Amino acid sequence: MKKRNYTIQKQSPHIGNMLQARIKFRRISRASVARLLKRAPQTFNEFTKRHTLQTEILWQICNAMKHNFFADLAAQLPADFTTYAPDPTLALQEELEQLREENKMLQAKLEELRNAIGRR
Repeated sequence: MKKRNYTIQKQSPHIGNMLQARIKFRRISRASVARLLKRAPQTFNEFTKRHTLQTEILWQICNAMKHNFFADLAAQLPADFTTYAPDPTLALQEELEQLREENKMLQAKLEELRNAIGRR
């Protein structure tokens, strides 16, 4: 039987620790978040102890706390991973390219003016 080679995956981030850190940073009461989620405070406390959470629960917590935990998770992945999310810097990159072209054109005109003034 052929032996398969699997890559060793890094330990995934602890979602509960991420929640706890955000609550501490923002100084939010766990009970208020539990009320926003329409869950018992004990249930929310259990969420903060879990290593993983279902996507739907994390989505609800993101909306309740007005914080994108999915982006926090995505930031921990390698940069070469693909995504379907639109590139937020695309418009800025296009504007930068236009400004570079304009700069080249202005540099050429400046050189022409310097040559015209120098010939007199």
